[in-house]
Amino acid sequence: MFLCDIHSHSKISHDSKAELFDTAQAAIDAGLQEFCVTDHCDLLGLEGEPVTGFDWPAARAQFRAVKAELGDRLTLRLGLELGSAVSDPDEARAVLAQGGDELDFVLGSIHNWIGMEGNLDFYFSDFHDNLALARRAVESTLDHTWTLAAKLPDCYDSLAHIIYPLRYIHRDGLDLTLADYEERVRAIFTEVAKTDHAMEVNVCRGKDIAPWPPLLRWFRECGGRLVTVGSDAHRPEDVAKGIPQALDMVQAAGFDGVATFAGRKPILHKF
Repeated sequence: MFLCDIHSHSKISHDSKAELFDTAQAAIDAGLQEFCVTDHCDLLGLEGEPVTGFDWPAARAQFRAVKAELGDRLTLRLGLELGSAVSDPDEARAVLAQGGDELDFVLGSIHNWIGMEGNLDFYFSDFHDNLALARRAVESTLDHTWTLAAKLPDCYDSLAHIIYPLRYIHRDGLDLTLADYEERVRAIFTEVAKTDHAMEVNVCRGKDIAPWPPLLRWFRECGGRLVTVGSDAHRPEDVAKGIPQALDMVQAAGFDGVATFAGRKPILHKF
């Protein structure tokens, strides 16, 4: 089994203080063969403010330094988690162009309400006893995820954590899944599959395991071929948490292997 974790964050992200060397060393200690840092570039900030640009000089500098220090102990890739690209496609494309040839991998994320609720990150929404708001959050995410997949395929390589708003809906005590939205999710997966993009199984540091088997089944039935796995670690101690379970789920769903990316091109590592 090819062990990889290609969703992680370092101090370049607004919500992490981790040194990339420390997370890479944690990847080695966990037995990973490949590791990708995917720091946040959210075009809508936590409080909904428009954001432009990404600190590529700092991201490149730490990547080059750590890669040189690691040598052949770990395959280290440079990625980006590009959030809310649909809110400003021109800026999204400009950021990606600035990534240059060193950019290996792009996760396409929706973290925010877009065009409603002040564009806030879903983290700040209070879903307690408000099922209607929770449903709107899921529907908003699916609407904008479909737009990303159908209209901006150049702005992502793997569709990140489609279950993202459920993290906070469940945090606030509501029991909601994507089962009621199967037709809409399948439509998104069909768009992802027909352009041979990937879907991410994001296990959220080992906390999100249960939602993925039905989604993997739907993705495969919609023609999906490529699946990436990520722990979404923001600290070294969370690197690779849940990755063995993620790989087991991908294999059990009938996929041929797990995907990683180099130069934004997929590499399939067969089971």
